[in-house]
Amino acid sequence: MVFITVAIFPSLLLAFSDSGRYSHTILLLQALAVVLISTFQSRYDRILHYKLVWLLITDVFEGNMDPDDSVGAPDGSQLADNQHGIGQYIETGNSNFKSPVASRESSNIDQNQKNELKNSPEPQTTLEPLGNGKREATNVQIGKRSATLFLSSHSLKLSSKPKAGVTAKKPSTEGKIPPPSRTSSNISQSSSQRKQTIKNSVHPDELSQLRVKKEFTFTGYDIMADVEPVPVIPEEEQVSHEIRKAYTESCKQIGVIPVRSLIPQLCSPVVQLRCRSLGPKGADALAIALVNNPTVTSLDLEDNGIGAEGAKSLAEMLDVNHNITDVSLAENLISKDGLSAITDMMKNNFYIQSLDLTGSGFVDSDSYIVADLLENNKILRELVLSHNQFGDKGGYLIAQALALNDTLRIIDLSWNHIRGEGAKSIAACLQKNIGLRKMDISWNGFTTADCMIFGVTLKDNTTLKELDISNNQLGENAIAYLMKGIQKNDGLEILRIGGNLIIPKMAIVILKTIEQSETCRVHTLDMGDTEVDEEFYTIADEMQAKGSFEVAHGPVIKRRDLKANSAGAIDGNMDAVYELFKYMSDNNYRVIDLMKWLDKDNSMSISRDEFKKGMITAEVPLTEHQLDILLDKLDADGDGEVDFKQLERLLENCC
Repeated sequence: MVFITVAIFPSLLLAFSDSGRYSHTILLLQALAVVLISTFQSRYDRILHYKLVWLLITDVFEGNMDPDDSVGAPDGSQLADNQHGIGQYIETGNSNFKSPVASRESSNIDQNQKNELKNSPEPQTTLEPLGNGKREATNVQIGKRSATLFLSSHSLKLSSKPKAGVTAKKPSTEGKIPPPSRTSSNISQSSSQRKQTIKNSVHPDELSQLRVKKEFTFTGYDIMADVEPVPVIPEEEQVSHEIRKAYTESCKQIGVIPVRSLIPQLCSPVVQLRCRSLGPKGADALAIALVNNPTVTSLDLEDNGIGAEGAKSLAEMLDVNHNITDVSLAENLISKDGLSAITDMMKNNFYIQSLDLTGSGFVDSDSYIVADLLENNKILRELVLSHNQFGDKGGYLIAQALALNDTLRIIDLSWNHIRGEGAKSIAACLQKNIGLRKMDISWNGFTTADCMIFGVTLKDNTTLKELDISNNQLGENAIAYLMKGIQKNDGLEILRIGGNLIIPKMAIVILKTIEQSETCRVHTLDMGDTEVDEEFYTIADEMQAKGSFEVAHGPVIKRRDLKANSAGAIDGNMDAVYELFKYMSDNNYRVIDLMKWLDKDNSMSISRDEFKKGMITAEVPLTEHQLDILLDKLDADGDGEVDFKQLERLLENCC
């Protein structure tokens, strides 16, 4: 109600006023009312109100509106005001004459004509520029911003589809008169002339077909300037979002739950997911997400139970994705079918350089697939086949493929069952292979005969840098043959030989062989937990002082000073248990230490022969007869195994 009262009241005063004396003042009051009302409106409504204020003011002060023909017209023009708003204009065909839509001269339209106007359909209108080419403009202040507002064009045309029964007529061009003077002497005359012109130019029947069309141009102020811009997401974040989205959608498609810890890794170079029970379906979902992944270069899925089906899905992905170079499917039991899929993929993939298939459940019958992989792929640099079940046949086929492959740098065959012909073939392949830099054959079944072949092939091989032959039950003769080949080798730098049947004297032989050789370049010797004596320790210390040499070994045995025994012989009358107790006390040995040293094969049991041989090797001052008496006490049940609990009880009685 406040809006209607304030906005319409000045117009009513002007409509019922017979004199134009106060029309300027009343019109300005109306403009002021519109401005006041706009303060309660939104920002976009205020812009429209400012436009209307400007039109009202410019019409009065530039002579485009006669004081007698101001707003608030009754009768038929009121309908135009309702449809098009206050302050809109029509052009009657005279480019030098403009008149308000709402004028009292239109009151001659009868009530029937007004009803026809209300019921007539909306006519088609067009836009025409102002005839005089004048552009009315002003600067307005909107908050802290300034803008330019002007009326660029307005027009009035007859509808292209006139009302039935009414003949459309073009606006008359007769009776054109110049713009009326604003002096008080000719106001009445100009008003009379204008009435006559309107009657001659616009027929009442045509008025129903007239519509106003105007165009406002609003520059200098962007109405969207106050709207917060949409934040620009960096390209890297967009890529990360797409990668995460691809994984979640693939999980939804497969029907598995996404692994939360895996999602952020998909945007980094390394994906490491171990022991998470991913399963075949989880591997399938991951494979779909990695097909177009541009960031991941290393994929480690150790111990996830993906099986052969999961390996097939990953192989299909790796056939497309050429960004991944390191792949680990260890402890997943992919078996023969998974190995076949990986091998077929590797024939066409020239990017994967490291492949870990540890604990995959391979047997001898699968070795020909491995051989096929080694023969047909020249890009792979590291192949890990540890903890499988390759035996004689498997070792033989793999060795034949290694002899023909000069691009593989690391081969790991540890924790298999390679022995016999397979072990001999592995030792012999080093004579032809010139590509391998590291060979790990620990925890297999190499023997003295195999070490004889190593002694020959290592003389000619100059490319192998590291050899791990630990834990193969190699005896004194096997170590001697192996060291003959290493003595004349000028390429090997790291030798791992621990876990074999090496006594302290043999340990000194190994160390002196390396020290005295003119060609040997071994700078790292790993003896594991092999016990050594003080002489070994002294020689090793001297070698380390001369240059860069490192050696790892077990505890150092301190020898008894036998000079205290004037006879220089072992007293056979002494109690064997007491002599053993005294020996262990002098060397700070515990029963568990003695058992660990004697149990070379880690079988957690010691036979009578192993115990007797160990006592002689350690130079325990006991005669053979004394050892037999001691063993009878330690093997009371006669099963051929030493009972260390019984030994512990006997030693406690000596305290």
